[in-house]
Amino acid sequence: MFHRQYGLWINGAVERPYGNQSHDRYSPANGEPVAKVCLATPEDVGRAVASAKATFKSGVWSKMPAIERGKIIQRFADLIVAELDHLSLIEAEEAGKTMAAARGEIEWSVELARFAATLAWNIPGKVINHEGAEKLGLVTHEALPVVAMILPWNFPTVTLFQKLPYALVAGCSVVIKPSTFTPGTTLEYARLAKEAGIPDGVISVLPGNGDDVGRTLCLHPDIDMISFTGSTTVGKEIAALCGQTLKKVALELGGKGANIVFADADLEAAVDGALAAFTINQGEECCAGARLLVEKSIADDFVQRLASKARSLRLGTSKDAEADIGPMIHEQHHAKVISYIEASKREGATLVTGGGRPSDARLDPGYFVEPTIFTGITPEMTIFNEEVFGPVLGVTTFESEAEAVALANATPYGLANGLWTKDLDRAMHVSAALESGFVYVNCYLETVPQLPFGGVKASGLGRENGTEGLLEFMQTKSTFIRLSAGH
Repeated sequence: MFHRQYGLWINGAVERPYGNQSHDRYSPANGEPVAKVCLATPEDVGRAVASAKATFKSGVWSKMPAIERGKIIQRFADLIVAELDHLSLIEAEEAGKTMAAARGEIEWSVELARFAATLAWNIPGKVINHEGAEKLGLVTHEALPVVAMILPWNFPTVTLFQKLPYALVAGCSVVIKPSTFTPGTTLEYARLAKEAGIPDGVISVLPGNGDDVGRTLCLHPDIDMISFTGSTTVGKEIAALCGQTLKKVALELGGKGANIVFADADLEAAVDGALAAFTINQGEECCAGARLLVEKSIADDFVQRLASKARSLRLGTSKDAEADIGPMIHEQHHAKVISYIEASKREGATLVTGGGRPSDARLDPGYFVEPTIFTGITPEMTIFNEEVFGPVLGVTTFESEAEAVALANATPYGLANGLWTKDLDRAMHVSAALESGFVYVNCYLETVPQLPFGGVKASGLGRENGTEGLLEFMQTKSTFIRLSAGH
């Protein structure tokens, strides 16, 4: 029996879909029933978009003073904190996360919301005084009326809160498509947003499949922007669909991050950073440092220390308070990750630790994968080039700074890279040479809300977080004023 059942969220209320389709979500950790989720249809998209557009035109949110919107978003964040345990359990069960990971994800998302709310006090704009007092130019930013957000399953809350609070500060109305695997927290956030004072119609949530919901949103003439987080393949399809109506698109896509360790680094810190870089969230992380580039003179010792720590990690379910790593999201993805491990063996990589499903009977029938490390990885091998999206690390050695940079950039992706060194000049030169939207120096997967985030090359376009994250949901207007002479 499913202990949670979800409908759609449209115009401030739970709604039944036009169709009768639903998705049964079972725990990836133990196969137990988690939730039954109604699936939206194209007709449901139509009524959600109509509600969003009408709400925007009414001005009940879009014309509210921005500072008042900011105060309501702060109340929204407070309500999330009050239900943190409840929300963390939903996230952990649906996504297969440990409870600590789920809680940490939601706590970080609250910080994003609080920062976004502060931007309401200082929405950018400028005045241009041209040729004295008689000519005046204004640059203002206006909300895009209706924005659709399409979310992935790996970080359901963070990927939402890198978008939603910024769009709300701008004054947009929002239609959200969460993954059918992990819709629970998104639907709960819609409920809490209403409780905080966000008017009905500002937020709609439509769980559903890509053809019925995602494609319909991309082609809908009353959607002004699509903000998508997910794979590069799907991102290209979304960009092509959006091109048909020339709507704005922001894409945070896949990655194949390089984590570079120079011989002069703090090796103890680098080992810990390298471990987190490929095992956080079970490796289901677009910024994962899945390509470890180690200076040859320290490589053997470094890898052995890293492997020892990897073996000490505990795999477990959300009910295991000591667990470090959870399962893969579903059976097909588990099989895909295992296939990358087998391909690496066939291609001649050296297996250092891990290598497949754990033998521990307490983890049956969950979709677990051991933390796996390969050495001897060359640029021709599959796992050097393709995003595995699991706890699998490939190690490549280098002998010079130039070689390290060339290896790091030898990928179509450009989301995030990292480097470890005590040499400040090297840190600055190498970070500037790395082709990615984000660079971590002497850390990995650390940031603050003020820093914009996004990729280059095949990792997408647009930015989230920071002031840039607000401006993504706004359009720029220029106004030139000629004043009457003599006044």
